[in-house]
Amino acid sequence: MNTENNSHETDGDYTTGDAFDDRYVSVNDYTGEGYDLVNGEKTDVIANEKFAEIEEAMKAFFLEEYKTEVIVHNVVGNMDGATVFVESVGEPHFHTYAMIGIDVKEEKIMTESIWTQDSQVEQGIFSGLLAMIMDEEFAALDAFTDQIAEKYPVVGLRQEAINNVKATAYTTPYYFVQPMALDEEMDRLNDMYFNNPDINKEELKKAFDKENYDSEKLFFSIQFYMSEKDLVPDQDLFEKIVNEFSELEEAPRGNYRILLHDNNINKLSANGGQDNSLREKSIIK
Repeated sequence: MNTENNSHETDGDYTTGDAFDDRYVSVNDYTGEGYDLVNGEKTDVIANEKFAEIEEAMKAFFLEEYKTEVIVHNVVGNMDGATVFVESVGEPHFHTYAMIGIDVKEEKIMTESIWTQDSQVEQGIFSGLLAMIMDEEFAALDAFTDQIAEKYPVVGLRQEAINNVKATAYTTPYYFVQPMALDEEMDRLNDMYFNNPDINKEELKKAFDKENYDSEKLFFSIQFYMSEKDLVPDQDLFEKIVNEFSELEEAPRGNYRILLHDNNINKLSANGGQDNSLREKSIIK
């Protein structure tokens, strides 16, 4: 799951023209339908039939373990049970997932067997806390990506796709945040949140120096898709986007990667990376 939702987001799931088939759909229409995990055929049927039971167990789990109320958007069968995609309610805002066991023989949801991948949820919480602390900077990044989509023939992900198949921490239609290397800061801020889930922005801002963290370790992935099915990523357009972003001074300090895909997305992996995708690997702000 970490590979599906993190590494593939930045490294790409490349295909050649010969491999292009009905796995690909227009990102304009993609809501997560068709997303698939290995050896999950049997568990997927059971999980969807018993969605309400899984939903209740997951809400209780996140409230108990992470002091966070969540919306359960989607369940997808995997080898050992089901992967459950959730969105936090309010702030800190993030998308993540957890897994729940399923006894296929008994067709039973193992509500006592819920687990998460190491640091996955913690990174999601931390990314949401950073968005609260740097609210003005994140607003500037949002304004930039919205402006690019208004000026040029590009689009982002539909919100339904983000909700149903993305677990990339703080996520918008155009970018997501991965604070995977800021361990000390993450532990300290997360502990503040766990001790006081109602903590406000002012308290968080006093506790975190936004001018002194290691910006190279806070990763942002900005991804645009061409707006129409027959459009391929345009090098001139891509360079305009990169140049305009390079001039943006108000964005959060971080390590940015910008990608421009064609209009297609792999419905099985929720990934848009292909051989023709254009990539700017690292812009440090």
